[in-house]
Amino acid sequence: MITIDRSSNNPVHEQLVEQLRYLIASGRFKVDETLPSTRTLAGQIGVSFHTVRKAYQRLEQEGLLDARMGSGFRVKDPIPLNKSERMERGAAIVQETLQKLIGLGLQENEVEYLLHEQLDMLAREHPGHKVIFAAPYRELATLCAEQIATGVQQVVEPVHLNELARHQDADYVLTRFSEVREVMAAVPRADVLGVATYLTPEALEQVARLLSHQTLGLVTRYRDAIPLLTAELRTQTRFNGQAIAASIEDGTEHLSRFIEQADLVVFTPSCRRRLLPLLDARPRHVIIAPIVSRDSLDHVRQVIPR
Repeated sequence: MITIDRSSNNPVHEQLVEQLRYLIASGRFKVDETLPSTRTLAGQIGVSFHTVRKAYQRLEQEGLLDARMGSGFRVKDPIPLNKSERMERGAAIVQETLQKLIGLGLQENEVEYLLHEQLDMLAREHPGHKVIFAAPYRELATLCAEQIATGVQQVVEPVHLNELARHQDADYVLTRFSEVREVMAAVPRADVLGVATYLTPEALEQVARLLSHQTLGLVTRYRDAIPLLTAELRTQTRFNGQAIAASIEDGTEHLSRFIEQADLVVFTPSCRRRLLPLLDARPRHVIIAPIVSRDSLDHVRQVIPR
Protein backbone atom coordinates (compact mmCIF):
# COMPACT_ATOMS: atom_id res chain seq x y z
CA MET A 1 0.00 0.00 0.00
CA ILE A 2 2.89 2.34 0.84
CA THR A 3 6.18 2.30 -1.07
CA ILE A 4 9.30 4.36 -0.43
CA ASP A 5 11.55 5.48 -3.30
CA ARG A 6 15.07 5.50 -1.88
CA SER A 7 16.45 7.23 -4.99
CA SER A 8 14.04 10.17 -4.71
CA ASN A 9 15.22 13.61 -3.63
CA ASN A 10 12.00 13.84 -1.62
CA PRO A 11 12.72 12.96 2.06
CA VAL A 12 11.30 9.63 3.24
CA HIS A 13 8.99 11.20 5.81
CA GLU A 14 7.59 13.55 3.11
CA GLN A 15 6.90 10.58 0.84
CA LEU A 16 5.15 8.90 3.73
CA VAL A 17 3.08 12.01 4.50
CA GLU A 18 1.97 12.33 0.86
CA GLN A 19 0.95 8.69 0.58
CA LEU A 20 -0.87 8.64 3.91
CA ARG A 21 -2.67 11.85 2.93
CA TYR A 22 -3.86 10.14 -0.26
CA LEU A 23 -4.93 6.94 1.54
CA ILE A 24 -7.01 8.98 3.99
CA ALA A 25 -8.57 11.17 1.29
CA SER A 26 -9.43 8.15 -0.89
CA GLY A 27 -11.08 6.30 1.99
CA ARG A 28 -8.51 3.52 2.43
CA PHE A 29 -8.19 4.73 6.01
CA LYS A 30 -11.66 5.74 7.19
CA VAL A 31 -12.75 8.30 9.76
CA ASP A 32 -12.26 6.97 13.34
CA GLU A 33 -10.00 4.16 12.10
CA THR A 34 -6.75 3.74 14.02
CA LEU A 35 -3.62 3.67 11.87
CA PRO A 36 -0.96 0.98 12.32
CA SER A 37 1.39 1.69 15.21
CA THR A 38 4.59 3.54 14.36
CA ARG A 39 6.66 0.39 14.90
CA THR A 40 4.30 -1.81 12.88
CA LEU A 41 4.24 0.50 9.87
CA ALA A 42 7.98 1.13 10.15
CA GLY A 43 8.60 -2.62 9.98
CA GLN A 44 6.27 -3.04 7.00
CA ILE A 45 7.97 -0.40 4.82
CA GLY A 46 11.51 -0.67 6.18
CA VAL A 47 12.03 2.72 7.82
CA SER A 48 12.70 3.98 11.32
CA PHE A 49 9.70 4.24 13.64
CA HIS A 50 10.89 7.80 14.34
CA THR A 51 10.23 8.56 10.63
CA VAL A 52 6.69 7.19 10.86
CA ARG A 53 6.05 9.15 14.05
CA LYS A 54 7.27 12.33 12.35
CA ALA A 55 4.86 11.72 9.44
CA TYR A 56 1.95 10.98 11.79
CA GLN A 57 2.66 14.13 13.80
CA ARG A 58 2.72 16.18 10.60
CA LEU A 59 -0.71 14.86 9.63
CA GLU A 60 -1.91 15.56 13.17
CA GLN A 61 -0.85 19.20 12.73
CA GLU A 62 -2.78 19.30 9.46
CA GLY A 63 -5.92 18.12 11.24
CA LEU A 64 -6.09 14.70 9.56
CA LEU A 65 -5.09 12.60 12.56
CA ASP A 66 -5.84 12.68 16.24
CA ALA A 67 -3.26 11.32 18.73
CA ARG A 68 -4.81 9.40 21.62
CA MET A 69 -2.79 8.35 24.63
CA GLY A 70 -2.34 4.59 24.64
CA SER A 71 -4.31 3.97 21.42
CA GLY A 72 -2.20 5.54 18.67
CA PHE A 73 -3.21 7.85 15.86
CA ARG A 74 -6.84 7.93 14.69
CA VAL A 75 -8.22 9.38 11.45
CA LYS A 76 -10.25 12.54 12.11
CA ASP A 77 -13.18 13.93 10.19
CA PRO A 78 -11.29 16.85 8.62
CA ILE A 79 -12.50 20.41 8.28
CA PRO A 80 -13.01 20.64 4.50
CA LEU A 81 -11.22 23.18 2.33
CA ASN A 82 -13.49 25.36 0.25
CA LYS A 83 -13.33 25.10 -3.52
CA SER A 84 -10.95 28.05 -4.03
CA GLU A 85 -8.52 26.64 -1.45
CA ARG A 86 -8.65 23.20 -3.08
CA MET A 87 -8.02 24.67 -6.51
CA GLU A 88 -5.14 26.86 -5.25
CA ARG A 89 -3.34 24.00 -3.52
CA GLY A 90 -4.04 21.65 -6.40
CA ALA A 91 -2.62 24.12 -8.91
CA ALA A 92 0.62 24.38 -6.91
CA ILE A 93 1.00 20.59 -6.87
CA VAL A 94 0.29 20.30 -10.60
CA GLN A 95 2.81 23.06 -11.39
CA GLU A 96 5.50 21.36 -9.32
CA THR A 97 4.78 17.98 -10.96
CA LEU A 98 4.85 19.45 -14.47
CA GLN A 99 8.21 21.06 -13.78
CA LYS A 100 9.62 17.70 -12.68
CA LEU A 101 8.23 15.93 -15.77
CA ILE A 102 9.62 18.56 -18.12
CA GLY A 103 12.92 18.35 -16.26
CA LEU A 104 13.03 14.65 -17.15
CA GLY A 105 12.80 15.62 -20.82
CA LEU A 106 9.19 14.59 -21.44
CA GLN A 107 7.41 16.22 -24.34
CA GLU A 108 3.96 17.82 -24.05
CA ASN A 109 2.21 14.86 -25.71
CA GLU A 110 4.02 12.44 -23.37
CA VAL A 111 2.94 14.42 -20.32
CA GLU A 112 -0.66 14.42 -21.59
CA TYR A 113 -0.51 10.65 -22.18
CA LEU A 114 0.77 10.01 -18.65
CA LEU A 115 -1.91 12.23 -17.15
CA HIS A 116 -4.75 10.39 -18.93
CA GLU A 117 -3.20 7.02 -18.10
CA GLN A 118 -3.06 7.84 -14.40
CA LEU A 119 -6.60 9.21 -14.40
CA ASP A 120 -7.83 5.99 -16.02
CA MET A 121 -6.00 3.93 -13.41
CA LEU A 122 -7.51 6.03 -10.64
CA ALA A 123 -11.00 5.57 -12.11
CA ARG A 124 -10.51 1.79 -12.19
CA GLU A 125 -9.22 1.83 -8.63
CA HIS A 126 -12.16 3.94 -7.40
CA PRO A 127 -15.05 3.11 -9.74
CA GLY A 128 -17.89 5.56 -9.64
CA HIS A 129 -18.88 8.50 -7.47
CA LYS A 130 -21.62 8.88 -4.96
CA VAL A 131 -24.22 11.10 -6.60
CA ILE A 132 -27.45 12.10 -4.87
CA PHE A 133 -30.41 14.31 -5.69
CA ALA A 134 -31.69 16.28 -2.69
CA ALA A 135 -35.18 17.77 -2.58
CA PRO A 136 -37.68 19.06 -0.01
CA TYR A 137 -40.09 16.16 -0.61
CA ARG A 138 -39.47 12.53 -1.43
CA GLU A 139 -41.36 12.22 -4.70
CA LEU A 140 -39.49 15.17 -6.18
CA ALA A 141 -36.16 13.64 -5.17
CA THR A 142 -37.09 10.23 -6.59
CA LEU A 143 -38.47 11.45 -9.92
CA CYS A 144 -35.56 13.81 -10.59
CA ALA A 145 -32.98 11.21 -9.52
CA GLU A 146 -34.49 8.68 -11.95
CA GLN A 147 -34.37 11.13 -14.87
CA ILE A 148 -30.79 12.17 -14.19
CA ALA A 149 -29.64 8.57 -13.66
CA THR A 150 -31.05 7.67 -17.08
CA GLY A 151 -29.54 10.74 -18.71
CA VAL A 152 -26.01 10.38 -17.32
CA GLN A 153 -25.92 6.57 -17.00
CA GLN A 154 -24.95 6.66 -13.32
CA VAL A 155 -26.64 5.70 -10.10
CA VAL A 156 -28.29 8.74 -8.51
CA GLU A 157 -29.75 8.30 -5.03
CA PRO A 158 -32.83 10.32 -4.01
CA VAL A 159 -32.48 12.04 -0.63
CA HIS A 160 -34.78 14.28 1.38
CA LEU A 161 -33.18 17.56 2.45
CA ASN A 162 -33.69 16.59 6.09
CA GLU A 163 -31.54 13.46 5.58
CA LEU A 164 -28.45 15.17 4.14
CA ALA A 165 -26.53 14.80 7.40
CA ARG A 166 -26.31 11.05 6.65
CA HIS A 167 -24.68 11.66 3.27
CA GLN A 168 -21.48 13.53 4.11
CA ASP A 169 -19.63 11.04 1.88
CA ALA A 170 -21.45 12.21 -1.25
CA ASP A 171 -19.19 13.36 -4.10
CA TYR A 172 -21.89 15.28 -5.96
CA VAL A 173 -25.20 16.60 -4.71
CA LEU A 174 -27.73 17.73 -7.29
CA THR A 175 -30.63 19.92 -6.29
CA ARG A 176 -32.93 22.61 -7.59
CA PHE A 177 -31.42 26.08 -7.75
CA SER A 178 -33.74 27.25 -4.97
CA GLU A 179 -32.17 24.73 -2.56
CA VAL A 180 -28.49 25.17 -3.53
CA ARG A 181 -27.43 27.32 -0.57
CA GLU A 182 -29.16 25.04 1.93
CA VAL A 183 -27.46 21.97 0.43
CA MET A 184 -24.03 23.65 0.37
CA ALA A 185 -24.32 24.34 4.09
CA ALA A 186 -25.51 20.81 4.88
CA VAL A 187 -22.90 18.92 2.78
CA PRO A 188 -19.88 21.26 2.62
CA ARG A 189 -17.44 18.71 1.19
CA ALA A 190 -19.55 17.75 -1.82
CA ASP A 191 -19.72 19.48 -5.18
CA VAL A 192 -23.23 20.94 -5.34
CA LEU A 193 -24.84 21.37 -8.76
CA GLY A 194 -28.07 23.27 -9.30
CA VAL A 195 -30.52 21.97 -11.89
CA ALA A 196 -33.58 23.50 -13.48
CA THR A 197 -36.88 21.63 -13.25
CA TYR A 198 -40.38 22.40 -14.44
CA LEU A 199 -43.78 20.78 -13.97
CA THR A 200 -45.46 18.94 -16.84
CA PRO A 201 -46.99 21.58 -19.15
CA GLU A 202 -50.19 19.60 -19.78
CA ALA A 203 -51.01 19.59 -16.08
CA LEU A 204 -50.19 23.26 -15.66
CA GLU A 205 -52.41 24.20 -18.58
CA GLN A 206 -55.39 22.32 -17.16
CA VAL A 207 -54.93 23.87 -13.72
CA ALA A 208 -54.58 27.32 -15.29
CA ARG A 209 -57.97 26.87 -17.01
CA LEU A 210 -59.82 26.21 -13.75
CA LEU A 211 -62.19 28.98 -12.70
CA SER A 212 -62.06 30.52 -9.25
CA HIS A 213 -65.26 28.74 -8.12
CA GLN A 214 -63.90 25.32 -9.15
CA THR A 215 -61.95 22.87 -7.01
CA LEU A 216 -58.50 21.42 -7.67
CA GLY A 217 -57.78 17.99 -6.20
CA LEU A 218 -54.15 16.93 -5.69
CA VAL A 219 -53.13 13.36 -4.88
CA THR A 220 -49.57 12.48 -3.90
CA ARG A 221 -47.91 9.33 -2.60
CA TYR A 222 -46.50 10.98 0.53
CA ARG A 223 -48.07 13.80 2.45
CA ASP A 224 -44.81 15.83 2.60
CA ALA A 225 -45.33 16.79 -1.06
CA ILE A 226 -48.75 18.34 -0.55
CA PRO A 227 -48.00 21.87 0.77
CA LEU A 228 -45.01 22.48 -1.51
CA LEU A 229 -46.59 21.10 -4.67
CA THR A 230 -49.86 22.95 -4.00
CA ALA A 231 -47.98 26.22 -3.56
CA GLU A 232 -46.00 25.62 -6.74
CA LEU A 233 -49.17 24.93 -8.74
CA ARG A 234 -50.79 28.11 -7.46
CA THR A 235 -47.68 30.20 -8.19
CA GLN A 236 -47.23 28.94 -11.72
CA THR A 237 -50.90 29.02 -12.78
CA ARG A 238 -52.31 31.78 -10.53
CA PHE A 239 -55.19 29.48 -9.66
CA ASN A 240 -56.97 31.07 -6.67
CA GLY A 241 -59.83 28.65 -6.17
CA GLN A 242 -60.22 25.90 -3.60
CA ALA A 243 -57.52 23.22 -3.50
CA ILE A 244 -57.94 19.94 -1.64
CA ALA A 245 -55.30 17.25 -1.29
CA ALA A 246 -54.79 13.65 -0.19
CA SER A 247 -51.95 11.15 -0.04
CA ILE A 248 -51.78 7.44 -0.77
CA GLU A 249 -49.67 7.22 2.37
CA ASP A 250 -52.90 7.72 4.36
CA GLY A 251 -54.70 4.89 2.53
CA THR A 252 -57.11 4.82 -0.43
CA GLU A 253 -60.45 4.28 1.31
CA HIS A 254 -61.20 8.02 1.33
CA LEU A 255 -60.19 8.70 -2.28
CA SER A 256 -63.51 7.96 -4.01
CA ARG A 257 -65.30 10.64 -1.98
CA PHE A 258 -62.33 12.96 -2.38
CA ILE A 259 -62.39 12.64 -6.19
CA GLU A 260 -66.09 13.45 -6.32
CA GLN A 261 -65.39 16.86 -4.77
CA ALA A 262 -62.78 17.91 -7.36
CA ASP A 263 -63.37 19.46 -10.78
CA LEU A 264 -59.83 18.47 -11.80
CA VAL A 265 -57.64 15.79 -10.23
CA VAL A 266 -53.87 16.02 -10.64
CA PHE A 267 -51.70 13.24 -9.26
CA THR A 268 -48.05 12.26 -9.08
CA PRO A 269 -46.73 9.27 -11.11
CA SER A 270 -46.25 7.04 -8.07
CA CYS A 271 -50.02 7.22 -7.42
CA ARG A 272 -50.99 6.09 -10.90
CA ARG A 273 -51.49 2.36 -10.34
CA ARG A 274 -53.69 2.74 -7.26
CA LEU A 275 -55.55 5.82 -8.42
CA LEU A 276 -56.48 5.13 -12.05
CA PRO A 277 -59.18 2.52 -11.26
CA LEU A 278 -60.98 5.23 -9.28
CA LEU A 279 -60.65 7.76 -12.09
CA ASP A 280 -62.13 5.74 -14.96
CA ALA A 281 -65.40 7.62 -14.84
CA ARG A 282 -63.72 10.96 -14.21
CA PRO A 283 -62.91 12.82 -17.45
CA ARG A 284 -60.65 15.47 -15.93
CA HIS A 285 -57.48 14.04 -14.46
CA VAL A 286 -53.82 14.44 -15.36
CA ILE A 287 -50.40 13.42 -14.06
CA ILE A 288 -48.27 16.14 -12.52
CA ALA A 289 -44.51 15.53 -12.39
CA PRO A 290 -41.23 17.46 -12.34
CA ILE A 291 -39.11 17.36 -15.47
CA VAL A 292 -35.37 18.05 -15.39
CA SER A 293 -34.45 20.45 -18.19
CA ARG A 294 -32.31 19.21 -21.07
CA ASP A 295 -29.74 21.97 -20.44
CA SER A 296 -29.34 20.80 -16.84
CA LEU A 297 -28.87 17.19 -17.94
CA ASP A 298 -26.20 18.29 -20.41
CA HIS A 299 -24.44 20.28 -17.70
CA VAL A 300 -24.48 17.34 -15.26
CA ARG A 301 -23.00 15.08 -17.97
CA GLN A 302 -20.14 17.55 -18.48
CA VAL A 303 -19.36 17.99 -14.79
CA ILE A 304 -19.64 14.49 -13.31
CA PRO A 305 -16.89 12.10 -14.50
CA ARG A 306 -18.08 8.82 -15.99
